[in-house]
Amino acid sequence: MTMPTVFYLLPLSVLIFVAVFLLISFGYPATVAFVHRQHRWYERVLVQQLLIDIHPHTAVALSGGAVLMTGLAAYLFVGGYLWFFIGAAIGAVLPYAVVRHLESKRRHQLERQLVDSIITVASGVRAGLNIVQSMEMLEQNSKAPIKQEFAQLLREYQMGLDLDQAMRNAANRIGSSHFRLLFTALEMHRRRGGDVGQSLDRIAESIREIQRLEGKLETLTASGRFQAVSLAGMPIVLMAAMYLFTPGFLRPLTVDPIGRIIMVVIVALVVTAFFWIRKIMNVDI
Repeated sequence: MTMPTVFYLLPLSVLIFVAVFLLISFGYPATVAFVHRQHRWYERVLVQQLLIDIHPHTAVALSGGAVLMTGLAAYLFVGGYLWFFIGAAIGAVLPYAVVRHLESKRRHQLERQLVDSIITVASGVRAGLNIVQSMEMLEQNSKAPIKQEFAQLLREYQMGLDLDQAMRNAANRIGSSHFRLLFTALEMHRRRGGDVGQSLDRIAESIREIQRLEGKLETLTASGRFQAVSLAGMPIVLMAAMYLFTPGFLRPLTVDPIGRIIMVVIVALVVTAFFWIRKIMNVDI
């Protein structure tokens, strides 16, 4: 090995050593912290909210597998390391989007069942039952998913947990302001007393009115949400049509380095616009 070769290889070896050292020193703890956050999120959403019998470690492993598989699929079918990272990013977002969709869908189902459930509990109280017995009657005569939530609440109570704390756990688990209102009112009545049946009727009427306003607001903002979907989907449709009719027209965007940068900027702008519009249309009452 000649002296000039050693002269060039020595700094390169030092740079590689420093890069590996920094990656291990800073990258590994950050990766471990991220995995722990994902584990806690999956445990909260899948196990506690959705009540799905799946271990959080398994969910984290499946998410990592989705990232790898979508990245490899994009690399094999399209080609290029850029598409590998784009596919991996899609694979990272996809499990999160699916779980969030299931969470939102289940919460909406619970809120649709809530008014009838409050009326059932109020009827049980008027018939001479206490709150726990009325909840047991609701759990026996209702359908999922509210049946599952009250079964979990009563299970915690039967295991020795205070009913107020069990209701607070249920409110945090469901993540709905309507359920939080119901359980907070029941907790206040257990402390101060009063006509529980009449209070439950007022709560049911208030929640019914809030849901009516939310439905009206959702109808008014439906066009804006459709525009967000159209804005995000139109570039994909146009690029697919261009690829079918003139495949060489899009080649600079995937081969040329500047074209790849432009492609990344386009994707980032489209995604930002989509979530921006969705955020504007997400009006809370």
